[in-house]
Amino acid sequence: MAIVYKKVIRPSDPTNPNSAKKVYPVVIYRYDVPATLKEFARKIYLSSGVSEGDVYSVLKDFRATLHEMLARGRYVNIEGLGCFYVSLHSKGTEKVEDFTHGHIDSLRVCFRASNDIRLNNGTGSTRTAGIAFKDADRVSGPDELNPADDDLEEESGIDPRV
Repeated sequence: MAIVYKKVIRPSDPTNPNSAKKVYPVVIYRYDVPATLKEFARKIYLSSGVSEGDVYSVLKDFRATLHEMLARGRYVNIEGLGCFYVSLHSKGTEKVEDFTHGHIDSLRVCFRASNDIRLNNGTGSTRTAGIAFKDADRVSGPDELNPADDDLEEESGIDPRV
């Protein structure tokens, strides 16, 4: 497996546009096919013995229940997966008494992964997890950027490039 990245130049201190410029990696996803809920259901079905339809139904119910809990203002901690929570954005006001819910511009659903699913497993090293990196500027074409996931294709018959 490989994570494709591109290089960007930006200030080393984001709060100071005049700070020294440095090169940083940014993951790019445009060459990849997103994993779908059905694909997740199929992978779980193949390894669990539960029917594919049951797995798909439970995942859909999980999604709906997660939405409901977040809409109630709760954070959701799924052990071994991570925490989902809501974050608010506004332009702010000068005085506390002037601020109302009407000043809230948007909200975002955020996620903080547990150590169980972090790609570096909390060790700080991705190399031991079998992860490789590909520089998008140094590959010859889209096929090299998005190699087939042989394990997925073998186990499920799903072609991840489709």
